[in-house]
Amino acid sequence: MIIRLLNGKEMDIADYSLKRLFHYIPSVSLSHSVETVDGRDGGIFIDSQFTDRIITVEFLYESMDIYDYYLLRDEINALFSRKEAFYIIFKGEPYKRYLVKLNQAFQVKPNQHMESFEVQFTCVNIFAESIVSTQELKKEWDVNQWAWNGQITWDDDLQYTYNSNVFSVKNLGNVIIDPRQHELEIIVKGTFSSNLSITNSTTGDIYTYNGSITSGDTLTIKGVQSFKNGSSVFKNTNKKLLTLAVGNNNFWISGGTVSSISFNFRFLYL
Repeated sequence: MIIRLLNGKEMDIADYSLKRLFHYIPSVSLSHSVETVDGRDGGIFIDSQFTDRIITVEFLYESMDIYDYYLLRDEINALFSRKEAFYIIFKGEPYKRYLVKLNQAFQVKPNQHMESFEVQFTCVNIFAESIVSTQELKKEWDVNQWAWNGQITWDDDLQYTYNSNVFSVKNLGNVIIDPRQHELEIIVKGTFSSNLSITNSTTGDIYTYNGSITSGDTLTIKGVQSFKNGSSVFKNTNKKLLTLAVGNNNFWISGGTVSSISFNFRFLYL
């Protein structure tokens, strides 16, 4: 198992005389809003939301003697007991990571040779996410970016920059990408005389920018914000968002000619 800090520093638990015996990744928890109606059996489900997920890992430490144990105990405590969030990556699934924090105190029981102990991690973002974003990926299976069980086949076109007004964006995770909660950046270049409209016909989302774009301009849609050449133009949009459904998302752009449009996001996994 790998620990990756937000600053990019990585630590292999093997360097701490640790072995991962096994781990449990449960399904996400759901919270339901339910209303009751007189004369009706059962409730009416108004809304459902994902709430939390706790990953449990069973570790084994190995020490040379009891004095070595004391040193290991302190190093292990410092490894996991952090105020800031960090990523954990399981080597059997090197293409995805979980952003976590320590869920509760754990005990490394003393033994002069070896002992197992359990650590629980709370997922900060609930979902696992791909190690690399769509603008960083390479179609190479030996770089620990993707795996055959990552819902990707060798025949998939893994390009996320297009030079056409009509194209399809593949969300190869199994979670809808919502820019209100998830990382999504769309960068558009082209020529549009008075307005630009981007339609995801798969989801029904329509984003409109009311303004001109010349060949030297860049329109950036980042999360819920919109920028033209770095300056906010949110007030000149229709205040709508573009989401990405699981699988293929069919887009078409009207109002002018696209020279380049790129999508940068990470695949999310339940």
